[in-house]
Amino acid sequence: MGRFDSTAPFYARYREPYPASFFQEVARREGLEGNQRLIDIGCGPGSLAVGFAPFVRSSVGVDVETEMLEAARVEAARAGVHVDWIQARIEELPSDIGVFQAVTIGRALHWFDRDEAIAVLERIVDANGWIAICGAKAFGAAIHGFNGKFHEIRRAWSSNPDETCYHINYEEWFRGSRFRKVEDIEVRESHQVTIPDLIGRALSMSTTSPEVLGDRRPAFEEAMREALEPLSTGGIFDEQITAVAMILR
Repeated sequence: MGRFDSTAPFYARYREPYPASFFQEVARREGLEGNQRLIDIGCGPGSLAVGFAPFVRSSVGVDVETEMLEAARVEAARAGVHVDWIQARIEELPSDIGVFQAVTIGRALHWFDRDEAIAVLERIVDANGWIAICGAKAFGAAIHGFNGKFHEIRRAWSSNPDETCYHINYEEWFRGSRFRKVEDIEVRESHQVTIPDLIGRALSMSTTSPEVLGDRRPAFEEAMREALEPLSTGGIFDEQITAVAMILR
């Protein structure tokens, strides 16, 4: 079983979502007009590959986890789009895969071997192409303060409480390559989440996955409910999603 296999049922449904307006804005700003090839590396359940598929000629998703790719196929079918899926690490992409005008990378860069990955990116990104390092974060209403409590409880049960491996200076990571940051594209959208949604979000993370928690999972879920219920309005929270794409060329 891979590190993320037990998170797959929760990842696409509960992780902070990329709003539809995010894909539209990136497509508009970066000139996706339906004739480009796009590849999403470390695609997980396919959020980026599926979201950008209507704006490109072909979309490819790459991930090493079997369960994630199965979840991605479900998401593509649900969205009614075609995406080609490859089970591999970025470092294993075949030499005949060709070049892409757009490369997206979500919550995955910290898993790559930097030198090998940069060599592959130098090979597969078209001379006029670009890379988008994408992410989405949720911010709760200040009066609730639930966002801080959610992370406080989650880190108390986490297999890696400080989560330092996820903190990357992206411009430093790409130093020495041909790629330079040219802009950030940011889209914000408000929505509501429930306590079960937030528990599912925690279970979608590798450090508090069902595999990590094991038989502690019922106690973890109860700790989340007890901490979040007093801060909610009938078990519901307002939150703002900020989706960002850092564009490198």
